[in-house]
Amino acid sequence: MKRLIVLTLVAAIAAAFVAVPADAKKKMKKAPKPRVVEVPYQGGGIGIASPVYTIGACPMTSPGSLECIEIPPMPGEKYVKVEVKDAVPLTPAGFISQGDVDGDGIADGYGEFCGAHAEPVFLEGGMTPVRVSFYPGVCSNAGGASFPTTGTIVATFSTTP
Repeated sequence: MKRLIVLTLVAAIAAAFVAVPADAKKKMKKAPKPRVVEVPYQGGGIGIASPVYTIGACPMTSPGSLECIEIPPMPGEKYVKVEVKDAVPLTPAGFISQGDVDGDGIADGYGEFCGAHAEPVFLEGGMTPVRVSFYPGVCSNAGGASFPTTGTIVATFSTTP
C-alpha cells in the first residue's frame, strides 16, 4: 500500500512538470509592429488649405507625373498616422483620403492634420490606397501658415489605434 501511494505521488509530481512546458507554449500573440513608409515629395498640391476641407489637386509623385502620392495599406492594417516633414519650418496643412468612401460620387477627405495626426486615423476605405494631400494656406486648427516646399511624408500603418 505504501508503495502504491509513493508511486502515485511520483506520477503526480512528474505530470506537473510535464504540464508546465505545454502551458508555456500557449503564449499570447503580439500585435504586429506598425509599418512605417516614407515618401519624398517636391511641392504641395495645387489648391488652398483653409480651416475647412477644400478642393484642389493632390501633390504629385514627381513634377509633371500627374500621379498623386498614394500609399497602399497592407492586409490587416486598419489605421494610419501621417506626418509631413517639410524643409521650411512651417506646418503643412493637409488631409488623407481613400477616394469616394461614402459612395456619393465625390472623393472624401478625412483625417485632417497640421503637420501630423495626433492619433491614428481609421481607414474607412479598407485596402484602398491612402492619398496624402497638403496645400499652401492655413492650418485647420489655426496653427499658422502652411507652405509646403520639399520634404518627406511619413505614414505609420497599424492594426490597432
